[in-house]
Amino acid sequence: MVELDWRAALPPDLATVAGWIASPLELERWAGPDLHWPLESDRLWREIDAGAMPSYCLKQGGELLAFGQLSPKGPHHHHLARLIVAPEMRGRGLGRRLCEGLIQEGHKRGAERLTLNVAGDNTVALELYRRLGFYPVGERDERGVIPMMLTRFAESSDNPDNDARADCAPDSHG
Repeated sequence: MVELDWRAALPPDLATVAGWIASPLELERWAGPDLHWPLESDRLWREIDAGAMPSYCLKQGGELLAFGQLSPKGPHHHHLARLIVAPEMRGRGLGRRLCEGLIQEGHKRGAERLTLNVAGDNTVALELYRRLGFYPVGERDERGVIPMMLTRFAESSDNPDNDARADCAPDSHG
């Protein structure tokens, strides 16, 4: 794959991301139920707290290809959130690259546990997360969201059958 630029996201990046989301349902699936439709990039930056929450993007030749956030949940727990790849670039390994970048950032920040939430009917994302080492740690919620944890960051006492489920309960941002 061609060399990609990994960098902190900037407010103008959200104008591009907003263009990738075509409906209120897509917005809820991407970022949870608390955001406002129609999307406005300035408001979106504030609503997803992108200025305070570590937010990253993959670019190539100045073109934004993917965006995601790393949400601190505790001193050693980070959550991958609001992952999205440009619709025309899906199926090219960018989701994997985005996740790997976020996993590395979490590791640099001292994460011992990395979690994410995924729509249960998003079979492509579920397969990607499984290949990266994530496993389900709870049942689908009322929105169809499944919480997952990265095994290589899990403490030895964590497994899908113990208290890890409480730490990985779905939140409002993917």
